[in-house]
Amino acid sequence: MKKNIILFMFLTIVPYLMCWFFGLFFEQIKIGQGDYQIENHKMHKNVLIEIQGLYKHIDVEEYVLGVLPGVLPADYDDEMLKVQAILIRTNLLKEMEEKGTADAQDLSYTYLTVDEQIELFGKRNYERERKRFEKAVVSTSGLVLRKEGNLIMALYHEVSIGKTVSGKEILGEDISYLQSVDSGKDVEAKHYMTVLEYKYKQLQELAGAKKEEETVEVKIEESTEHGYVTKASVSGTIYSGEEMAKLFQLPSTNFYVEKLEDGVRFVCLGKGNGLGLSQYGGNRMALEGKTYEEIIRYYYKNVSIEECQK
Repeated sequence: MKKNIILFMFLTIVPYLMCWFFGLFFEQIKIGQGDYQIENHKMHKNVLIEIQGLYKHIDVEEYVLGVLPGVLPADYDDEMLKVQAILIRTNLLKEMEEKGTADAQDLSYTYLTVDEQIELFGKRNYERERKRFEKAVVSTSGLVLRKEGNLIMALYHEVSIGKTVSGKEILGEDISYLQSVDSGKDVEAKHYMTVLEYKYKQLQELAGAKKEEETVEVKIEESTEHGYVTKASVSGTIYSGEEMAKLFQLPSTNFYVEKLEDGVRFVCLGKGNGLGLSQYGGNRMALEGKTYEEIIRYYYKNVSIEECQK
């Protein structure tokens, strides 16, 4: 009889205690660091956005979550996703503050709807990737970068030329937190070097030559210390480096030109403007075990990572 009572207590009380323990444990995960639901981490500051012809206000954190997948590859490390979420949030709030608007049409970022994210990730991967990106936004919710109390220009690019460049070199202004730093692993990136060739006939069409036999000459007129083109000419017509990149679909303004028998070859280094964070370089740091704070402080000098006032 006594054995039966003990067995009964074992079969009823022990499972109850186990459920209580694991329930407490998992509840702590749910409420603590594991609470990665964006709904519980809103900034209570909205962006006005149009989706399928309807206007709605969405929280800044939700907006950051919709922007992030279009800015960074899904195969990048979780720490790098956190870095990028902070950069987007910083730039977004700075732009809203400076322009005095919360209308997404007036802001620089592109918000991806759920359907667009499904198309980007693929139906099979959407739920998994959505959770990863949401975790990155929630883990850094409210965090922004400041220098002397002001939101910084958290500039970034996809791949550097092996080092980032200073604000003075590209923008003509010495910005304390935008200094050149080594990013040597970038030379291993897929897009470190891009080569594009154009036949003379293509150049004539792009340059708007009036006669088919008109000679088209591409020449670099001015460039910065590290090879970023500031002025170039096409048959005497002057273009800025940005205009040249747009005209010839170049991934960066860091390029040189080689003459061919029947055209020219553009050899481009890096992808983007070379300012601030190199996304590829930052991801390599993350893969080596660096935290998002360490990555940020490496690429942006003497900035503070602060909680944004809600």
